[in-house]
Amino acid sequence: MRKRSLALAVLSAAFAGIAATAPSASAAGNSACPDGNFCLWPTFASYPTPVETPVLVTSGDWSGHVDGLVFQNTGSRAVDVEYTTYMNDGTVPVDGTVCVTRDKFSRQFFYNPTTVHKVTWRADNTC
Repeated sequence: MRKRSLALAVLSAAFAGIAATAPSASAAGNSACPDGNFCLWPTFASYPTPVETPVLVTSGDWSGHVDGLVFQNTGSRAVDVEYTTYMNDGTVPVDGTVCVTRDKFSRQFFYNPTTVHKVTWRADNTC
């Protein structure tokens, strides 16, 4: 029992350390994309109006791996989004990059299951 409690305490501490050192990205507390951020939602349920919490909210450069379908940029600068989308029922991965400006204020979406790997903010709002 002691070993199990110790293992749980170590895992909890490790998770807290990871969460504390994460880049400037987080899950939002509600379904809207806060002003000045790039947001990604997990399903089409948030298109065109958000009804679920975004899986990614970032106001700065970000890298990692997060699955999502609907995205929006509410920042004053454009962002480059690097991704892998999976076609043919998920059997064919295709890498790509899309530039998203605030001018495209409405939510946009990927047509196929997609993993976002990197968000890079540009110096201005042009693509």
